[in-house]
Amino acid sequence: MKELAEEDDLTLPMTPLIDIVFQLLIFFLLATTVREEELDLQIRLAAGDQGAPRGTAAGAVLNIGVRKDGTVTLSGQEIEIGALEKRLKEVGQGREKPKVFVRGDRDAPYGKVAQVYQMCVRCNLSDVIVPYVFEAAP
Repeated sequence: MKELAEEDDLTLPMTPLIDIVFQLLIFFLLATTVREEELDLQIRLAAGDQGAPRGTAAGAVLNIGVRKDGTVTLSGQEIEIGALEKRLKEVGQGREKPKVFVRGDRDAPYGKVAQVYQMCVRCNLSDVIVPYVFEAAP
């Protein structure tokens, strides 16, 4: 048997490994869909310990927010209640109805969040979701 000499090179060639890493990086960048969420970042979701987290499927999404001071936003832009109801009626009459997320700040008046939720239901939008942060009960 041949014994390994001190000068034999046992290093792993790095060039093919780097090529594979770059190809995987390019593949995942091209295969991933990036969607900009139009959320109101001033809203901190309320906590809850009931129910299971619900995922979102691809499709049209309408984000409505209720801030701590009670102001209502649609896709991050402040909107009056009357204008919101008009917009929801237009969307509710369409053929494809979007998912509606009513994101209420944990310190927002609950009545305002309920008012927006009921408005969505009255405008024929059936997939209305009120997300919250899951916290285990003490």
